[in-house]
Amino acid sequence: MGGLVVPSPMVAEVESPDVLIIGAGVVGTSIAMALSHLDVDVAVVERRHDVGEEASRANSGIANCGWSMRPGSLEAELVQASSGRWEDLSTRLGVKFRRVGLTLLAFTKDEAQQIPLLADRASSNGVAAEIVEGAALETVAPHASPDAMIGLFVPDEGVVDSVRLPVAYAELAERNGVRFYLGEAVIGSSRSGDHVSEVVTTKRRFRPRFVVNAAGVGADQVSDALEGENFSVTARRGQWVLLDREFGKSVPSILTGVPTNLGHGPMVIPTAHGSVLVGPDAEDLERKDDRSTTIAGIADVVARCQRLMPAIDTTFAIKTFAGLRPHSDPTYRVGWSDKSSNLLQVAGIRSTGVSSSPAMGEHIRDVLISAGLSSLPRTGARDSLDYARPLWWDGDGERSAQDPLGRTVICACEKVTARDIHQALQDPLPATSIGGVARRTHATWGRCQGSACLSGVAFITSLYTGGAAWETPMHEPDSSIGVGETSRA
Repeated sequence: MGGLVVPSPMVAEVESPDVLIIGAGVVGTSIAMALSHLDVDVAVVERRHDVGEEASRANSGIANCGWSMRPGSLEAELVQASSGRWEDLSTRLGVKFRRVGLTLLAFTKDEAQQIPLLADRASSNGVAAEIVEGAALETVAPHASPDAMIGLFVPDEGVVDSVRLPVAYAELAERNGVRFYLGEAVIGSSRSGDHVSEVVTTKRRFRPRFVVNAAGVGADQVSDALEGENFSVTARRGQWVLLDREFGKSVPSILTGVPTNLGHGPMVIPTAHGSVLVGPDAEDLERKDDRSTTIAGIADVVARCQRLMPAIDTTFAIKTFAGLRPHSDPTYRVGWSDKSSNLLQVAGIRSTGVSSSPAMGEHIRDVLISAGLSSLPRTGARDSLDYARPLWWDGDGERSAQDPLGRTVICACEKVTARDIHQALQDPLPATSIGGVARRTHATWGRCQGSACLSGVAFITSLYTGGAAWETPMHEPDSSIGVGETSRA
């Protein structure tokens, strides 16, 4: 069976998996889940203490339907292949998803000239899109600015709980036998001819048949450690404002502007759970750990989003934060390494890691099978997780009246019970920090941002992690990673 493995750092263990995946973000975990259905040995290493701890924990949550992708590209193919699967996937994995639609707004003649071109691109990708103006625009986007000249309405755009998603991918992979080694960084490798023969981490050595580099912002450093291609991944910081669900009642769908070379720019996004995200901006940084926010940056994000929706009211703001997403050239580096015959690079996936993840895992699985990995199915492999809908899912949940923990609400804002928190700390890939509990349950992510419930969450967490409740780590245990910043709702 798989599971969280925390060996003594003094033991130089050696393992020989068929596939070693480096990185446990949304891309790495989706690959792990797809491979878990094969009768092969798979291991995942992740330098952070939990899955989804870097780019995956602070992004838009948009499940793109493929309207804006470059036609004929692998990115477009995988996003389109993923789009129609979200309803089924969310049901099987217990991850909230909503198909809310998107309206792109043009405010100038130059921007308006781009609308037909974008509509043609959507059509080339097989995605429904409608040019709207006047009364039609007001009907599909009643919350949009009346100053917009024309818009493009894409009804199939969706939003997903992208923070919970990699956790769910990893939990299913673990249940099917994949081993996860968390808090373990790659520090070197050995080669035999033209392939990677050994990967050295801070705790063990791996002698894999195939290696998959899905390390996100750190993919260039991992490639260097494996003596693969020399490329650069820049951390592109995006600053966000989170508005609570009361304001979310007035935001039925996504609003965005005409894209530039830095992407779509700030957007107004209803989240899968009913709150609203405003952002992000885009700033390329030299440091890969700078998740700080700036007063000027947040003010700019708000102002640009108020152009899309003048009614945005920051008195409903409950949080500001920043996330980092990987940016490189090319932006979709998916394929075999030119320098190592058994190294698959899955890097530079800046904005569509979540959107393409359902199909990405299967694509990498098929690439590995074509290279000789066994295609035999794993006997007894599961394709769904057992879960009881929590109170925050639909307002009533599936709680047993006989379960006192299920009736004990710890986080009133997000309707998280003691049972939810205990479960998050007992799963095969358990939370080991308050942030980890939040990713799994949403506790501390509501209007009060933990002011009322943090002590209760910390106390229950400390029962499993040891130490006093006030010593329970917010994010990365025994480090300063994430200080001053928490994950988003």
